[in-house]
Amino acid sequence: MVRYHVLGYSSFEDYFEDFMNTLLPTNKTYEYFVDWKKIRSHTEKYEKELSILERLNGLDKDRAKLVLKEIINDYPSVLPVIPALIAERGTNGRVDVYDPHKREFLEFDFNPHGISESEAEAIIEFCEKSGVLDILTQVENLHEYLLGVEVGIDTNSRKGRSGALFEGMVKRLIDTKVPNYIKVVTQDKYFSLYETIGKTKREKAKRHDFVLYRNNTPIIVIEVNFYNVTGSKPIEIVGSYITLNRAAREKGVTFVWITDGPAWKKMKEPLLRGMKEIDWVVNYSQLSKLLAYFDSINWELGEL
Repeated sequence: MVRYHVLGYSSFEDYFEDFMNTLLPTNKTYEYFVDWKKIRSHTEKYEKELSILERLNGLDKDRAKLVLKEIINDYPSVLPVIPALIAERGTNGRVDVYDPHKREFLEFDFNPHGISESEAEAIIEFCEKSGVLDILTQVENLHEYLLGVEVGIDTNSRKGRSGALFEGMVKRLIDTKVPNYIKVVTQDKYFSLYETIGKTKREKAKRHDFVLYRNNTPIIVIEVNFYNVTGSKPIEIVGSYITLNRAAREKGVTFVWITDGPAWKKMKEPLLRGMKEIDWVVNYSQLSKLLAYFDSINWELGEL
């Protein structure tokens, strides 16, 4: 069971009530919304190519086809821009399309390369049928247009950023509370509570969010997660962390689960099950209490 008494709670009920009352409603920092660094890197690398393609702006469709054909022959570096304009990443620069009229699958290579006459005609047809030609003839500033496309694509990455942002919040708090003689390693590739499955003994099955070392010896393993919505994953996590807590005890290591988010308000049963089995479960607001306790015993955790 969670060792609530050393965290300053008189009972498990008081600890659990405080946990639920101090759950963060969101972990959205300003970095959550848009990864501007990534977006700018995706757009700025095509500045020259975008300027070349802007020659098509204002042209009628037939003239635009001829000019585009000349461009992709003379400047094959513009080819990767074509799928980018319709938010298509492709695979290794290639895009597969099923043509219902031809009743066949077509593959287009948008990697920069010298193209044949037939390939050029196929790419022009792709641009016309996919709407790229309309973009090229109607959009005056392709750089701004592509910037908007990349922002749209980036919103799909928010779910992945959510967990990373919470880890960052935890890391910053840990760095301010942990003494210099404790080494904090993120995604440590040399220590894991999971079994080794790699080619070498030092290659682990899974990397923990944080491993804390004292005198080059791992003393604490920390897993961090934030849940905005309910689902099966949080429930599965509880079971796996109960197992990790047992493995940590066997190895003489302290296991800490830092979890937060409004979803726990609707998933109390699995959370309580985890708290009954895992020694240390805290949310972000309670983390300072846990770190203060570890500091009060000089991080001598072997006997806990």
